Amino acid sequence: MRQSAVLLVAAGLVCACATASAQESESTGGATAAAPAPRSTHGAAVRFGTDGFGLAYTFGLNRYVDLRAGYQFGAYSYTDTEDGTDYKAKLKLNALTGMVDIKPFAGGFRVSAGLYGKAPELDMHAHGYDDYDIGDETYRGDLALKGHTDLGKVSPYLGIGWGGTSNGKGFGVSFDMGVIFGKSPKIDLAASGMACNASADPSCDPNGPEGFDVNDNADFQAELEKERKNIEDDAKDYRYWPVLNLGLHYRF
Repeated sequence: MRQSAVLLVAAGLVCACATASAQESESTGGATAAAPAPRSTHGAAVRFGTDGFGLAYTFGLNRYVDLRAGYQFGAYSYTDTEDGTDYKAKLKLNALTGMVDIKPFAGGFRVSAGLYGKAPELDMHAHGYDDYDIGDETYRGDLALKGHTDLGKVSPYLGIGWGGTSNGKGFGVSFDMGVIFGKSPKIDLAASGMACNASADPSCDPNGPEGFDVNDNADFQAELEKERKNIEDDAKDYRYWPVLNLGLHYRF
């Protein structure tokens, strides 16, 4: 539904701008009009921002509409804390993009609508001998926790920008601000290693009689599922991924 709405908005804006262009041509027929600003048919760009590094190609249909295709890629690493556990996280970006840029004033300002071929993905892991808060219990052990966040494949984008349009020649810079609309996040979480329940016995030893393999313990797996749902709930904000990027363009 979100994709259809974005595409309908883009189609409506294209029609509106085409009508405005036709009306402008009719209104200036037979009269001497000021020469329009120089414009290009093709453009190439490099970009950098919260959606990674990017390469883009722009084709100018007319003074009011550009079509843009590109590829965004990259990865960010950082530390994230969930329920007292420090995870090393890596955000991965890898998407083809397709955009319609509407230039309502036939200049540098534009409204952009389109699609990212894939939403950002997040991998996270924690390991080592420690006390881990998992679900409603605390477990001690030499554990490895691995999680993956899936925000879906094709995702709509809506935003505004300035610069880099075909209404110009030569080099230029651009700025974009918008939102990628991913699906509600789906979290996968797995654990491995030996542990003991430190909530039941604060002095327990995972290598002692009270220790167990986490993959063979039903109580641990039940708490791990609670933890997975907690992380999934906390990750809901990721479905609206903000985009801020700068670009360097050459129009020809």
